[in-house]
Amino acid sequence: MTVIDIRNIFSDRNIEIADVTPSYVYYAEEKNNANGSELFLLEYNRSTGKERLITNYTLEDPTFVEHIFSFENTMIILLENGLNSVWLIEINKSTGVELNRKKIVCTGAFHSCTALDSEHILIYMAPDEENYAVFEKYKEVTGSDCLCYLYDLKTNQKHFVRSSLIARLGVEGMRVIDVHGEKFVILLDPFAAEDIKEHYFREQRWINADIRDNIWLCGVKDLEAEIESGSEEISKKSIASADIKALVRYMGTDGDKIYFRAKEFRNGTEKICSYNAFVNTLDVEADISRPYGENTVFIIDEKPFRTFVVTQQDGKVKIKGIVNSDADTEYDSQLGNFLICEDNRYIVTEKTFPVKDSDESKTCYYLYDSQTKNYESYECKCLIKGGTIVLY
Repeated sequence: MTVIDIRNIFSDRNIEIADVTPSYVYYAEEKNNANGSELFLLEYNRSTGKERLITNYTLEDPTFVEHIFSFENTMIILLENGLNSVWLIEINKSTGVELNRKKIVCTGAFHSCTALDSEHILIYMAPDEENYAVFEKYKEVTGSDCLCYLYDLKTNQKHFVRSSLIARLGVEGMRVIDVHGEKFVILLDPFAAEDIKEHYFREQRWINADIRDNIWLCGVKDLEAEIESGSEEISKKSIASADIKALVRYMGTDGDKIYFRAKEFRNGTEKICSYNAFVNTLDVEADISRPYGENTVFIIDEKPFRTFVVTQQDGKVKIKGIVNSDADTEYDSQLGNFLICEDNRYIVTEKTFPVKDSDESKTCYYLYDSQTKNYESYECKCLIKGGTIVLY
């Protein structure tokens, strides 16, 4: 585990962390002044402890919201204000040189976005007053509330996404992973919330529809090519599926593996399973259907994936790792809610306190060493990523 404390660098600045790599931390800072807002892109060198300005922009529209995507050599900024157009800016990380800047006009009002890779951005648009009827008709045909576009930064072309699945799933239904240098997209398509799905199981004698959860996998390059060709279908591989009698839910990734939870309603069996995207194999990682007690919850870390059994008992919080963790330790419950355990030893917790004579609250993070029984507290923001804890 590595702790990076860059609060002295940030002071009281308004910071959004974009990426944490083994060598650098990349982040954005927005400052408001009399002439408007300024956006600064910055790099923190983990070896030297020094901050470097990559580039900065004056935001003429103070309502702009930035969405930042970091890649090996470039950063992409999407600026939007909830209307029908967005700005896309591509920047070289090393030099700060602007490689591309385009204004993109779409139908509807900006809803969300995600990057498939360093050259392709998916942009989702929701109904606005002018195009409400168009969206209503589109929803009747596809079942999707949003229109979706793929923008290619290399060719500066915008492509309408004809796949109703991609439009319907949205940003929350996608995870991009790297498998031995090749990018894939995990497509998450649960039928409904877990309690609703189980309700349908109880009432299945009245139901004829195909009530099904699906998790699919498709190559990023294949997806981009099919969208750009105007195809309504995409090439995808099913890695988990459950009809009305069961459910599957995505949990996280670790290297080549995709983890999901599978539950059978009839007998209550519940397991954490994994699919290895490189060798195409399925495995059961843990059986979690046996009772763990009333005061027990499961805590997961999505990437890299880990599962912990967390039990509160007699003023202690007991931690037991069951997937990708050998942790077997505890801490005093006064330190707050468990977040993660690193190296089977260091526990990070979070606790919120009310501010005296105020409606506001403050959050403290605790770093507890379960071997030495010592801890440190930090009143700040905290980001945990892949064995690195960033305090800012």
